[in-house]
Amino acid sequence: MSEKLSAASKTPPIKISPEFIAHAFSQYLTPDNQKEFLRACATPLRPSVRVNTLKYSVEQLQRLAAKHQWRLLPIPWCEQGFWIDTQSDSGSSELQGLGNLAAHVQGAFYIQEASSMLPPAALFFGEPLLNAQDGMSELVVMDMAAAPGSKTTQIAALLNNQGVLLANELSASRLKSLHANLLRCGVINTCLSHLDGRKIGAYMPAQFDYVLLDAPCGGEGTIRKDNLALSNWRLEQVESIAQLQKEMILSAYQSLKPGGKLVYSTCTLSFEENHQVVDFLIDNTDAQVEPLSQLFDGAEKAVTEQGYLHVLPHLFDSEGFFVAKIKKPINAETADYPQAKYNAPFIKLSKKLKQQFTDYLAQYFGIDITQLNLEILQRDKEIWIFPKSISKVNLYLKINRAGTHIAQIFPKKIRITHEFASCFGHLAKKQVAEINAQQASEFIQGKNFQLESNELENGDILLKFEGLILGIGLNQKGKVKNGLPRALVRDNLVLNASLE
Repeated sequence: MSEKLSAASKTPPIKISPEFIAHAFSQYLTPDNQKEFLRACATPLRPSVRVNTLKYSVEQLQRLAAKHQWRLLPIPWCEQGFWIDTQSDSGSSELQGLGNLAAHVQGAFYIQEASSMLPPAALFFGEPLLNAQDGMSELVVMDMAAAPGSKTTQIAALLNNQGVLLANELSASRLKSLHANLLRCGVINTCLSHLDGRKIGAYMPAQFDYVLLDAPCGGEGTIRKDNLALSNWRLEQVESIAQLQKEMILSAYQSLKPGGKLVYSTCTLSFEENHQVVDFLIDNTDAQVEPLSQLFDGAEKAVTEQGYLHVLPHLFDSEGFFVAKIKKPINAETADYPQAKYNAPFIKLSKKLKQQFTDYLAQYFGIDITQLNLEILQRDKEIWIFPKSISKVNLYLKINRAGTHIAQIFPKKIRITHEFASCFGHLAKKQVAEINAQQASEFIQGKNFQLESNELENGDILLKFEGLILGIGLNQKGKVKNGLPRALVRDNLVLNASLE
């Protein structure tokens, strides 16, 4: 018979395989912690969010919280992360609508489980390069299993959109959601690939300064949001996944430069998928563990004797998680450097076209794009921007999505794209229309609408709602033609007001 527990009357009972319980007792459950562990597993997760500092600030989130009568509790391992509780009569139902807040749709914050913020925090913990802008611009970083993008966007924000970040995802169907989240959050330093992570190390040996491998796993730590996650647990499945993880961590380590850092993480609990995978790497390479006991106040509750973090659900009232940090010695021997294989279909803008484009942005929107540390390239009738370091990646791997399509070239004019608005609209000093909640909702629903006043020139305009750019429109004497890509239209969404 399965173990059955229920926290509150509204919470479905969890079902846990007796085989899992027996296995957990052989590894980390004890008579002293089992009640706390099982009680935590049966308790719903606290909502948590991370401020996207590419667009927003902690202070703005605090004002948003005050307006909605939320209590914000800082997450110890992430300065930008907060658990949210509500003081209003609407209770948890209001928090379930976080995704409909304008600030979320505009990329101001990411709804992200607290433990999920641990791996990027560990990856850059104590790293001096993050305090030097010049150093950051040269970094080459990889998120080896990136979708849906919570950790990728967190890494991009920690890098302040500098350097180049490869977001790899084996599942082709998940690349679309990954790209959508990157666009929503204003990420411009990231390129996407659809490759088997086990092969990347051979394709690009010793090429990355930092690698995050948040590995596919059995998901034991997700029981608090999936009450059936442990109902059909089988040891043979765990051991099968562990074999895949060992192949992936070897590839991730091979891709590191000497002196580079790797974080291996999972949202599962069994030693086979965690401790033993990292131990396998240590035993078969020159990899060195960097202990995480100082990552945050209280980390000692979860740190193992090896220096890994084994986060059980009751320790911090979060999902279960595992995190380990590895360093490749500076004198490590590496495989041969990669050979260039791919020619991207982009060319430099002609001097005339580049001048036309930069003049258009400067005169029409007051944006000097030449001050940004970016490559501006052309593909057919499209203008794209790329991180300066893009050639460190796209010469060696087949990239599915790279760069940001920021403008379209027409015979007698240039027009900006929604992507430009999302990533650079905040820099505009002209042609910006402040719109109200009804207009913002109509825009998100893909509808045209009328401006209350028409003080702007006809042509492209940027639409701002509550201090953040929402998208672009075409102004025609006060009537705005919607410029939101069809893939981003949400037909029935009514935006909730967020800030001022």
